[in-house]
Amino acid sequence: MYKRIAVVFALFALLVFIGCAKPPDQEIQKANSSIEAARAAEAEEYVPESFQVAMDTLNAANASKQEADGKFALFRSYSKAKALYVSADALASKASQDAAAEKERVKQEVTGLLTQAKAVLDSANAALAKAPKGKGSKADIELIKNDLAAAQASFDDANNDFNAGKYKIAKAKVEAAMQKAQAVIDEIAAAKAKKMGK
Repeated sequence: MYKRIAVVFALFALLVFIGCAKPPDQEIQKANSSIEAARAAEAEEYVPESFQVAMDTLNAANASKQEADGKFALFRSYSKAKALYVSADALASKASQDAAAEKERVKQEVTGLLTQAKAVLDSANAALAKAPKGKGSKADIELIKNDLAAAQASFDDANNDFNAGKYKIAKAKVEAAMQKAQAVIDEIAAAKAKKMGK
């Protein structure tokens, strides 16, 4: 009688143990969904380090699950993989939140830069209108006009990118536009100083 009870108990314990060793499908799905949400939130672009940590954790979870899959059913355990999937889910969710905050910060920064760039471009256009015109300066004026046109084109591109929500790309272009416009102002000032020195 005791033997029969012991065998039944042992079989029951074995079934419980095997039942516990099921792949953490729910955690896998949540982790993958959170990674995709982080991608959609542009975490790769705005918080690449945080996104990479989430991806590395997901890859470690996948490796751990694959290792468990390869073991004999009695010795199979997904507890490590499950914990890693839960961690990857949390890290990816945080990356999404951080990306949204960083994107908003960059948006505000680019808004300010666009205003500054517009002022610098206006100053460059005003300086060009008052640039010294005389013998031997016609070719220089044409070069300056071309530089200013390039700065304006870069500014317009930055504005288009900003309106399309591509804030990091817009930032690089608006900074380039400001540098070009400032170079035009400096060039015209140097030409004025040279003419006065004659």
